[in-house]
Amino acid sequence: MTDLNIPAAGDAVSEVQLVEWLAENGAAVTAGQVLYSIESDKSVLEIEAPVSGKLEILKAAGEIFAIGTLIGRIG
Repeated sequence: MTDLNIPAAGDAVSEVQLVEWLAENGAAVTAGQVLYSIESDKSVLEIEAPVSGKLEILKAAGEIFAIGTLIGRIG
């Protein structure tokens, strides 16, 4: 299992909004595929899958999360 945590989005940013998931829960994903996007007060970032496998979404889009929060897994 590979954990998907909210990544750092800048030096002064402590939380971001999980804007959307770009893959469905349970979908097969490939390394490098864009999985989700996050938004801080300064930018929107698209985050890629670090590994290939089956996506398990743990947190819903639209919420605000602290940097480092576990939001999903790839198994």
